[in-house]
Amino acid sequence: MMKKLFIPPVLVFISLIMIVLFYFLLPAYNWIAFPYNLFGILFIFTGFIISGKTRDLFDKYNTTLGFGKSSYLITEDIFSKTRNPMYIGMFLFLFGLSICFMNIFSILTSIVFILFVRIFFIPVEEKLLFEEYGCEYETYKQKVNRWI
Repeated sequence: MMKKLFIPPVLVFISLIMIVLFYFLLPAYNWIAFPYNLFGILFIFTGFIISGKTRDLFDKYNTTLGFGKSSYLITEDIFSKTRNPMYIGMFLFLFGLSICFMNIFSILTSIVFILFVRIFFIPVEEKLLFEEYGCEYETYKQKVNRWI
């Protein structure tokens, strides 16, 4: 049961909490000065746009956002540029928020998030997609980079 609860949105939530905690608990590391910290809003906005476009595509093809069986291999739109747009959107959101909170450890939190996703979530997803789509997925992997 615990394994099913630990999914990427939960990791985003945990990262959000850590970003805020670092800001308040380690104020000596709040190094990004105002108004430069507001540059993070651009990353947050970009992350929301990418995640929203990705979610719309999942809805359009009625396929899962989770680790369940996929009903369609999406290769169009943003998926023609990156195989993991949802994770990129989540990372950009966290990275932007960490810049807004000005704390260097908050920024490291967003980097740890993307590394964790790369190590623990993406291999599972890629395995499931290969099992479901075989050569079609392999061809897609060769054409489109994992990130950008």
